[in-house]
Amino acid sequence: MQQWLKGLVGNMSHTLLAHPEPQIHLFLSRVEDELARMAATASGILGELAGHIFAAGGKRLRPRLVILGAGPAPPAPEAVVDVAVAAELIHTASLVHDDVIDNANTRRGRVTVNERWGNRIAVLAGDFLFARAFDLLARHQHYGVVELMTGAIAAMCQGEIEQAGSLFDCNITEDAYLARIRKKTACLFGACCRAGAALSAGAPPLLRHFYAFGVELGLAFQITDDILDLSADPVSLGKPVGNDLAQGVLTLPVIRALQDDYYGPRLRRAIERRRLTPAELDLVREALEVTGALTYAYQVAAGHLAAARRHLEAIPDGPRRQMLLDLAEKILARKR
Repeated sequence: MQQWLKGLVGNMSHTLLAHPEPQIHLFLSRVEDELARMAATASGILGELAGHIFAAGGKRLRPRLVILGAGPAPPAPEAVVDVAVAAELIHTASLVHDDVIDNANTRRGRVTVNERWGNRIAVLAGDFLFARAFDLLARHQHYGVVELMTGAIAAMCQGEIEQAGSLFDCNITEDAYLARIRKKTACLFGACCRAGAALSAGAPPLLRHFYAFGVELGLAFQITDDILDLSADPVSLGKPVGNDLAQGVLTLPVIRALQDDYYGPRLRRAIERRRLTPAELDLVREALEVTGALTYAYQVAAGHLAAARRHLEAIPDGPRRQMLLDLAEKILARKR
């Protein structure tokens, strides 16, 4: 038994299980250790690439959801860590590929892989991360979890393809936007929550609530992310403000502002030109503020957060549910 696992099992006292934060933090620490080990043991340029990617850090939300879904005392702790690491690798691989698609040069305040090494290497780096994720998922032969996570990857790809087919489309509806972000973001959130619960042998009805909680949380997260893309400080955001719109990706605040009688036609003309000037970006920001589009988007995000809370009511009361609730509350309050 690995030393960290011996320590975890040895600490499973009634006191710590009543206050499970130490176990949760231990699992998260193991995720960081595994990511660092992966970078340190990869040979040549792969090690350099992995070190660059993982050094950017991140919120580690998806591993956290796996760990919280599993709870503080899962029957197979090593499987929880491996699936949590796989979740972060899947997310990171998708970001590396997204940066190639968007021709992005910064991510989390650091130069992107494609900017530093070129598109060819970036695509292969993303593929490598996916492959390592699959290896971790298959290691414990929990095929229900494998199916969950690969299904989320398929949904992410489908959402990305749908997005590529609707760039600069000012006729996109709110429903189409929500369907897209459900695939691109929320499905992986749901899969992470359900995978963790499945590793703790949760009953099927409970697993469905974990999945639904994760999906609603993911929708609220992505809507908030899209708001920040249009309104946050670029330094705290770690990438240029308005980057999505510059790439032709219309998000909920813009979709809402396009419905305004005064600003709608002006925004449409600017967006359909496919090359927004600084003055036009200022017009977008003005429209979002004057029309209340940002406030509306926050309200929609809050609605999905409320739906997430309702699904938590089906989960037995205890520290795990409270920590999931605490995590959900931080979604709307975040600044980056």
